[in-house]
Amino acid sequence: MEEAIPEQGQERDGPLDADGLTLQEYAIRHHLPLELVVERADLNRQDATQDYPPPRAHPSEQARAVLRALDWAGLVRESGDFIMALGEIRRLDLLLWDLQSLRDYGFRFRQEYSYSDRSHRVVAHNLLKAPRDHLRATESLRTCPVPPPDFMLSLAVLVAHVGELQAGYLFLPFASASQAQWAALELERDGIRLKELEIGAAAEGALLRTHGQDDTKHLLALLRTHLEAMPGVIDRFEQDMPVLTVCKNLVFDAAHFITDHPAKCSNLHGGRYSLNVKVRGRVDPATGCVIDYGYLKAVVSRRVIERFDHQNLNYAAPELAWRSSTEMLCIYIWEQLIDYLPGLTELELYETTQNWCRYEGPSLEAFQRRGSDPVLTHFQQDLAASPLRSLLRGAGG
Repeated sequence: MEEAIPEQGQERDGPLDADGLTLQEYAIRHHLPLELVVERADLNRQDATQDYPPPRAHPSEQARAVLRALDWAGLVRESGDFIMALGEIRRLDLLLWDLQSLRDYGFRFRQEYSYSDRSHRVVAHNLLKAPRDHLRATESLRTCPVPPPDFMLSLAVLVAHVGELQAGYLFLPFASASQAQWAALELERDGIRLKELEIGAAAEGALLRTHGQDDTKHLLALLRTHLEAMPGVIDRFEQDMPVLTVCKNLVFDAAHFITDHPAKCSNLHGGRYSLNVKVRGRVDPATGCVIDYGYLKAVVSRRVIERFDHQNLNYAAPELAWRSSTEMLCIYIWEQLIDYLPGLTELELYETTQNWCRYEGPSLEAFQRRGSDPVLTHFQQDLAASPLRSLLRGAGG
């Protein structure tokens, strides 16, 4: 006998069936569209601020640390009369762990439903919500003799929600560049090095990455007690998971010439290049992905495509002025990407359907140790230091 659909029209603050599932979890378990389990009256249902419990006069240190971390992560938003902390259905228990602390501010859990014109389906939103006035009532704490929230706890909550582990390097996105810089300085006192990666002049916030794999181990060890208290977080980083290779293909149009080439390639010519970027890693049990394709595309577009598209490759980068061959291009592209993609395992670059190059470059650790490949930097060296250059001095034309 099939399990009955949960009774509809109930309050959405708690479990809705005998197994303690929300409607969205029920729909996923039984692979049903939400349209079949959500009543029309529940779509875009509005909350009333008076239905929320009042905040504590003085939220606990843990409550303030958790709220600060969610703000660092860019997960706290304002909407009308409410403040919302965003969550995901796969990490619902983590969101409820946050709620244990954020009840001090009068937060409640809400699973809200709306019809999306973009996707043409009903979608669910998992939120912690509180009236904005509740948080305003605690602003006076800034001048009260109350100790600041625990930095390590805040950092652990940020890692739990938005941290990404790639090939032994931990990536930490911050909604504010100043917050990221302050966090980096605090961790430097503990001997943990972080590198700020460029994310584009128009982008808000900042992206930090542990400088080395030892920094990752040190940081996770410092945070371990906090991370172990949060449901499912340690598994994100330590559970034995399948390892796969994902590939992103991007194209760009460019012209180039090959200096001193004995045939037609010495002439300026152009075409469409097709670049395959391959990243290998373990599946994150919380996201179901090795790496987000959106992040992969953004990095390759910003670091490579925008630099080369509709350009003369010989003038687009000094390392390619002498040789803009597919081989040199692959080496150059690898060095542009490895800081952002430590799991980078292979590049394939097609100049035509008949001519392509495949390259497996150094790991990020090896690249940090060795630096840029000398084959790219010949003309940046002090060539005039050669004693043979004396033969050119005073030589006639």
